[in-house]
Amino acid sequence: MPPEPVTPLTPRESDVLLLICAGLSNREIGKTLHIAETTARDHVHSLIRKMNARNRTACAVEGIRRQLVS
Repeated sequence: MPPEPVTPLTPRESDVLLLICAGLSNREIGKTLHIAETTARDHVHSLIRKMNARNRTACAVEGIRRQLVS
């Protein structure tokens, strides 16, 4: 099977991915990173697209599988 193309994550997306893996909601991510909840939601949607995932849980699993999160 050929390797999946990897779209690099922005530093902020990496931060958000770590918090998704920790189980935080968009509201909690926003408060932790001092950004609006809607901005956190936008980052989550961007990550889901980049990871080709169906939802935030699958995104977290894919981030761990790709070793983007330790």
